[in-house]
Amino acid sequence: MKKAELVSGFVLMAFGILLWLVLIPWQIAEAPTAIISPRMMPRLCAAILVVLSLVLIVQSLLSLRLERADSGPVFSRNEIVATLGVVALFSVATLLFIYTGPLLPGLMIIILPMLALGERRIAMLTLLPAGLMGGAWLLFYIVLGTSFQ
Repeated sequence: MKKAELVSGFVLMAFGILLWLVLIPWQIAEAPTAIISPRMMPRLCAAILVVLSLVLIVQSLLSLRLERADSGPVFSRNEIVATLGVVALFSVATLLFIYTGPLLPGLMIIILPMLALGERRIAMLTLLPAGLMGGAWLLFYIVLGTSFQ
C-alpha cells in the first residue's frame, strides 16, 4: 500500500503543478489590478495540493524504508477497475449533461455508485438523490438566481 501512496503523491503533485502553470492561466482571465484576482483561490488550492502531495511522498518514502518487504503490485486489479468505472461514469454523465441537462446525469452520479456499493433500500435510493437534487435546484435557481447551463 505504501507504493500506491508514493505513486499517488507523485500523480497529485504533477497535477497540482500542471494546474498552477497551465490550466489556471489558460482558463481564468487576469483581473484588473483594483480587484482580487479570480486566479487567487484556484492557485491557492493548487499550491495546497502540491504541498500535501509532497507530505504524502515524504511520508510514504519514510515508511517504505522501514518496511523493506512490500511485494506485489502497486494497485490491485479491483482498484484499477473501480477507478476506470468512476472515470467512465463521469464521462457518460458529462455527455448526458451536454445533451439532456443536469437532472439525468446528476441522478446517475448519485444513484449508480450507491447501487455499486450495495445500497438496496428504496427509501434511501429515492430520498437521498431527491434531497440532493432539490437542494441543488434551490441553491442555484432560487438563492443564486442562476441556472446550471
